[in-house]
Amino acid sequence: MLVGLKGVVVHTSPTFVEIEVQGVVYGVHVGVQTSQHLQMGAQIHLHTTLVVKEDSHALYGFLKREEKNLFERLLRVSGVGPKAALAVLSVYDANTFSACIQSKDLKALQKVPGVGAKMAGKIMLDLAGFVASEIEAGKTSEVQQAILGLQSLGFKTAEATKICNSLPQNLDAASLIKLALQKLK
Repeated sequence: MLVGLKGVVVHTSPTFVEIEVQGVVYGVHVGVQTSQHLQMGAQIHLHTTLVVKEDSHALYGFLKREEKNLFERLLRVSGVGPKAALAVLSVYDANTFSACIQSKDLKALQKVPGVGAKMAGKIMLDLAGFVASEIEAGKTSEVQQAILGLQSLGFKTAEATKICNSLPQNLDAASLIKLALQKLK
């Protein structure tokens, strides 16, 4: 099983990257957000998932383990394939996506290309328990908690996420909410 690659970026495009690892070049599908952080000639480490189908083998790469875990969980939702799962991670990072699920924001999910109302409903239903268990286990980040707090105060998911991501990431949720409210005034 291939779970990660560490090597040099030799080619990049918006959704695909080639990484040379000790003389072997691997082609890896990536989300748009991931490809924006990759530079030619840079040494990188990608967490990977190998998707095997009857007619193809495809490698998908992620900068963060949380994104990989979310991608793999999305693949278990009926009707969601690698293309749709990668599209979700091209639009939202793991924290923002979790906040959308937690707040039951179907419209935010429908902003993902290729995800209509029916698929958004399936994703929401299948992942609600997954995201809730992550939060109960204390694995949610302070930023995600701040986003949820702002949503409970009436702010939209996108607005709350944008403002929280622009703040220092080393603060607790209460401090993030306080700063966000000051910026939003």
